[in-house]
Amino acid sequence: QKTHAAPLLAIFDPHGMPLHLGKARLANKWIRYSLTAAERGCSRPGCDAPATMCAVHHVVDWSKDGPTDIENLTFACDGCHSLINDTEGGWATIKLGPDSAHPGRTGWTPPRTIDRARRPRVNLRHHPERVLSGMLARHRTDRTRDRAAEHTIHP
Repeated sequence: QKTHAAPLLAIFDPHGMPLHLGKARLANKWIRYSLTAAERGCSRPGCDAPATMCAVHHVVDWSKDGPTDIENLTFACDGCHSLINDTEGGWATIKLGPDSAHPGRTGWTPPRTIDRARRPRVNLRHHPERVLSGMLARHRTDRTRDRAAEHTIHP
């Protein structure tokens, strides 16, 4: 029996980002599948647009020799995509490095009118497990500190 399904094996790095899938001028369906698995939707902070409503955006623009490699791509819905530009009021995108709290994720840098320091922001709206894991880690730290304080002998 003939099937129209195409099997897909998604392999992720330790930070949950898909591995390099090759180059093309436009993102192919395999890159879109990997971005969908990794980002699940628009990467702009606060946006809840699902992947099905997003375009593939080059973090380093194609016109500036930005490759169509998975490491240089992210999702942006039409409304958010239109905010990215090189003007004074435009947003910028960067891939966050390994020393970041969110390595490999796309950071959106707001214009100075929103944040003078232009600190990159990450959208965790599509990643509730990351928010929950951070909350659990803080809870465990608090409990450990409280237990240590209980066992400390006070004169």
